Amino acid sequence: MTTVGKWSLRLGMALFLMVLIWSCASVPGLKDELVTPVIRVPFVRVLIDQNNADVTLGGEGSFAVECLTGEQQAVYFSSRSVRVAVDGRKLRVEDNRGNPIQEGLDEVNLIPRGNNSPLRIDEKRYRGILKVLPYGQNIRVINVVYMEDYLKGVVPPEIGKRNENELEAIKAQAVAARTYAIAHLQQYVGEPFDVKSTVVDQLYEGMEVEDKLVNRGVEQTAGHVAMYQGDFISAYYHSTCGGMTDDIAEVWDKKELPYLQPVDDSAACSWSKYYTWQEVFTEKQLRGRIEQYLSGDRGRDIRIAPITDITVQSRTPGGRVERLVVRTETDVYHFNKDRIRWVIGRTSNPDLILPSDRFDALTEHDAAGRLNEVTIKGRGYGHGVGMCQCGAIGWSRTGWTYDQILKHYYAGIDLKKLY
Repeated sequence: MTTVGKWSLRLGMALFLMVLIWSCASVPGLKDELVTPVIRVPFVRVLIDQNNADVTLGGEGSFAVECLTGEQQAVYFSSRSVRVAVDGRKLRVEDNRGNPIQEGLDEVNLIPRGNNSPLRIDEKRYRGILKVLPYGQNIRVINVVYMEDYLKGVVPPEIGKRNENELEAIKAQAVAARTYAIAHLQQYVGEPFDVKSTVVDQLYEGMEVEDKLVNRGVEQTAGHVAMYQGDFISAYYHSTCGGMTDDIAEVWDKKELPYLQPVDDSAACSWSKYYTWQEVFTEKQLRGRIEQYLSGDRGRDIRIAPITDITVQSRTPGGRVERLVVRTETDVYHFNKDRIRWVIGRTSNPDLILPSDRFDALTEHDAAGRLNEVTIKGRGYGHGVGMCQCGAIGWSRTGWTYDQILKHYYAGIDLKKLY
């Protein structure tokens, strides 16, 4: 069997396990209607929310509300919003006036009655089907959506507003995001979803962020993924590499991968506002940041002596800080790899981590030799592994195609069309 054939069988089995089975249902006072799936395969199950006890759901047209409990099914049709709330360990459905529709439910599904009729979670629109499940004292809302429609809600927040001459970068981002999503189907074993809608997986915002140019880029690469020796690649990407990407094993404690090695960006990302940056700390500010990190890491309040020096002991092949040494009047602290971004943080925005580990630390001491100030001069934004998104945009502007961009940042890969 060929590599693609093996993968197709693997994907087919995974999708078979996830297929939703719908049936006919009659509703008192209404004509019998067929409730049919509106999801094409491959589809992905996206966890939208699990932090609330209720949710208001609706659509831009009429929709079916499928109520399931045990082996019992009831289907209602509506053109107005409904509210689904947790009720003990079950679910309760109410109409838009608060009147109960059905209680004691194990699952509620909203299904649009037209292929182009989006559903709504509060005021946000989503393609596909919305599944609601009880989750302790809260509910889970899951969007079951065709893979290509999912990408239309992922690529825009990742790549930003782009122009026509940057279409090839959009395509490269679409292939990377598609590869990630398909490779992570059923990654959460035993859970009813495949990916989360946050940066834990990929930021997904549904139809609200869709863009015509991005949609075109997604559609023109439909089904294309990046593979290495028959397996999906780990399609890491980041905003700005600052001139050089890096080796995954040097940035994180992960195994080395041949396609995630340092790549010279040739200043393709030099247009990014994060190509160079600077953060300035007083000794007290830097000490406070390190104390905050250590306290969170060790689960107790940590205080350190005044800092006397901060030095870069070693670097990765891509120029990022691999080992940072902080000396105080009484101790020496060592911080490694990408965690350094969390250790230092920023003075410009204390809630954010350092943009990148590709930096130099410049110290200023007073006449008595005490550390007065530390200037962090850096390049890039993000972890630096895989595709540089701003670099991809830069290459696109010069005429590179999406496959050239992808093969530049992921060395030795193949691009395959799966469907």
